[in-house]
Amino acid sequence: MATDPSFAATPNNGAAILGSAETSLTVPTTTSTIITAATNGTIVMEIDVNAVTSSLTPTTVAGLVYVFVFDGTTYHLRDNIVVSAVTASTTVAPFQATPKTYTNLILKSGWSLRCSQSIAGNANLLKVTAFALDA
Repeated sequence: MATDPSFAATPNNGAAILGSAETSLTVPTTTSTIITAATNGTIVMEIDVNAVTSSLTPTTVAGLVYVFVFDGTTYHLRDNIVVSAVTASTTVAPFQATPKTYTNLILKSGWSLRCSQSIAGNANLLKVTAFALDA
């Protein structure tokens, strides 16, 4: 009987700010690598998306963040995270997605978690952070 891997040895967290709008969900060209799996694999526990700028008041437009698993050759669309339109100010908080949690987002050795976004108006505004554990 095989033993289950233990995913608690080492944290593997990563983050990236997403750039240009994506134009393909099968052969994406504007993805950002968030994390790469360790030698024995990695389990992604949570993905957060926030609007960030140096001005402290980023304005987002409605769109999507695409979450891909990349096996080194092929992109596999795993999830979509909805981005709402928010005009941030000193009294209105910037956009922040409800954290997406996972129990089965497991990356094999060498695979990576990559993200892109759908709207040109959100370029360089959306920061994706993943919290994961290596086996």
